[in-house]
Amino acid sequence: MVSIVITAYNVEKYIAQAIHSALQQTHKDLECVIVEDCSTDNTLAEIKRAILNDERVHILENRENIGAGASRRKGIEATKGDYILLLDGDDWIEPDFIEVLYKKAIESGAEIVSGGIKVIREDGSWEATSYGNCITEGTEKVTKFWGEKVVFMNNKLISRKLHELIPYCERRFIEDTPTIIPQLYLANKVAYVDNTGYNYRMQEGSLTHNASPFKYALFRALCVEDIVRFFEKYDKEFIKLIPLGLSYEQLIIKIRELRPTKEMIEPYKDEWIEFTTAMIKRLTS
Repeated sequence: MVSIVITAYNVEKYIAQAIHSALQQTHKDLECVIVEDCSTDNTLAEIKRAILNDERVHILENRENIGAGASRRKGIEATKGDYILLLDGDDWIEPDFIEVLYKKAIESGAEIVSGGIKVIREDGSWEATSYGNCITEGTEKVTKFWGEKVVFMNNKLISRKLHELIPYCERRFIEDTPTIIPQLYLANKVAYVDNTGYNYRMQEGSLTHNASPFKYALFRALCVEDIVRFFEKYDKEFIKLIPLGLSYEQLIIKIRELRPTKEMIEPYKDEWIEFTTAMIKRLTS
């Protein structure tokens, strides 16, 4: 069985399309776990209207807003499928997307199967990216598409085993990358199919587009710290194959140059403590 995890926060205009695209898949052996993160609009009502009492759907209502990262982890932990796909509440997938990816998973035995992605902008323009049909093993599982949309998780079927080994990052920002890079490395192999069946709606008002330079640098530094720490544990030599060291140093310099004030730090004080603690450990080790 395949589990689709949908996270939803203030997406009343789009959530029905996301849900319908999940439930109308040609692959029928699936469940859908929806995590509603205390929306302030009518998202929850739209969810209940859209599911039409479908027994394959389970709704988890957060008691407080916990953000995308923690919501995804909560949804993943509630699933039962052998493979899991993430779907944002303002995106949608094409009808055969799960079937194509799952068929490849069974044929190849790959623990991760990735499709392509279609990015749709608010002005109606779009671009599609596909990595063709191929299977990667060894170091290529991480390096072959480094720097491209490979770090995007939602266009991938990922085995339950990998989610148990590397639980989803609970941060509110830049949470995909520190999860998918270790999962790609630990997977037995990674298969790609030439199918751009994931539709990503790019919105100018999203967290990514509205992030301040300080927030972006801080969360990206934490992301790199997670990845460095992972490879220090599993494969120190591998760090040389990916451009982490230089970017890490640049991010630290960038944060210093921004001269963080109390007001800048306050919204992200937990992340700031995490960052400074990690830096102290590295300086004293």
